[in-house]
Amino acid sequence: MKKIIIISITLLALAGCAGIGVDESGVEAKDINTNFYHHWVHSYEEQGDKKPPNIFRLKGSREFPISRFRMEFAFDPSGQCNYKYLSPTDAHEMRNCIFTKIGNKVYIYDERGKMLKHLLFTLEKPATSNELRMTYGIKAPAKKESPKKK
Repeated sequence: MKKIIIISITLLALAGCAGIGVDESGVEAKDINTNFYHHWVHSYEEQGDKKPPNIFRLKGSREFPISRFRMEFAFDPSGQCNYKYLSPTDAHEMRNCIFTKIGNKVYIYDERGKMLKHLLFTLEKPATSNELRMTYGIKAPAKKESPKKK
């Protein structure tokens, strides 16, 4: 029980800081890219046969063709989010979640603090005013090779 409470408090603290940028001196950054904080819809038609990166467009920016399922995410600077739940009975719905964005990595949790591993993703580049490119999964940082001894 203590572990759940500690994890919940940690997640809430991280989520509360999700939209705040602070530079190394502790001063709030003025030139933060806020394009990420919108409602995004998967535009898989633009990808053609290429799989990653996945291309998302702003909701309402275009009329998408009819689809059985189209993934959506909505991110708020407060750390709150919503995602489209893929229902096995085709009763798809938007569900509440909490996210933490660390650099280009986005971690998504349900309302109880459980990590939703199938929704974690890495931004391929910063979101623009009308496009978000991402790849599902969190890419580990590249390790520098240590010099080989002769």
